[in-house]
Amino acid sequence: MNLKWTALGVLPSIDITPTYFGGDYLALVGLNDHRYRDALANGPNLLQFLQKFEGSHGESLRPSMLLRSDAHPDRPTSEAISSFLDIVIASVVLDVRVRAVTWRRNVGPFYSDSFDMYPWMIGPDGRRLVAQNAALWAVHELDRFRGMPSAAVPVQQVGTEPAHPRFFKQLHRIWKSQFIDETDDWTSRAILRSLKMATSALRLSSATGATESFYDYGRILSLWVSAFEILIHPGAAGKANRQKVLDLIKTIPWQSRMLLEEVHTADFGGGKVANVRLASALYVEMTNLRNDFLHGNPVSSEDFRLANGTMILSYPAAIFRMALATVLPDPEEVTREAALSGLKTHDEYGQHLQATRYRNDCEECLVAAVMPRPPDDE
Repeated sequence: MNLKWTALGVLPSIDITPTYFGGDYLALVGLNDHRYRDALANGPNLLQFLQKFEGSHGESLRPSMLLRSDAHPDRPTSEAISSFLDIVIASVVLDVRVRAVTWRRNVGPFYSDSFDMYPWMIGPDGRRLVAQNAALWAVHELDRFRGMPSAAVPVQQVGTEPAHPRFFKQLHRIWKSQFIDETDDWTSRAILRSLKMATSALRLSSATGATESFYDYGRILSLWVSAFEILIHPGAAGKANRQKVLDLIKTIPWQSRMLLEEVHTADFGGGKVANVRLASALYVEMTNLRNDFLHGNPVSSEDFRLANGTMILSYPAAIFRMALATVLPDPEEVTREAALSGLKTHDEYGQHLQATRYRNDCEECLVAAVMPRPPDDE
């Protein structure tokens, strides 16, 4: 099917190189994607608009673009667009966060701010620029425009690592069911709503270190806890609570002995203390801090630091990534038993293992919460 692609907006702070962030309706693409070139051909003065973007020091940029195809039944709603970007962010930034802990260096866009759409866009007639949001409604002339990426986050490339095409496909099925097929089931809605909260939790806490406060940590942690609670919420007939989240975390198929041992102390309040698995202990600590922060109880910056000196905010992404993997159906999963029995080939099993390496990364990340912290110069 030959689809006609048109631009909905530009993302100047990200350089997309993979071609799998999309389907037949929406796509997030970079310069070398054929759909990018199609959009240029279908957008009057779109190329001139894009050529007016440059970095803060004058370097030339070519923004990535969010595109819509003519297969979309009508213009996408803002909710559909926002949710689509959420599933891209989840497919990239969660694993960047995990690897930043295990590799002790940044390996890609660390903040969801990198995926912000630029507020100005060339109009359909190619004559005027238009900006519209809750704070601004304006038009301007193309000739006088100078576009820039975010001043708060660096322009970064999204390559084939650590982005996960299989994870994106799982999330895209849910997105399509909700916004294209209009199958409004609670599970899909809860997952996408949870991702919206995770996107907020993954945002930069402050545009400059001069204004950052540890109270920002409390806000971010509160968003993470909310993401977990939304994910497990049973619907109108029930409610979410800490125990339901812990029940989900306990079903995660951990492989590491350190993740399976119930030897980590968790304070459940009211004098109740129990030994639980590491991920559960971290989540209990997250909820305790969240409650203290939101209820106005005394908190300090040291409360966000674990016994080995690492920050508790280093670990929600790994737990959330594994929780999502546990609740999302994976039609492409290949078990070891299926490979041994001949139902699947060894190559198929190898590809499955390659696609699920994130599990090892997540486990290694969580182990860092209790291991001695290595020197900063290593």
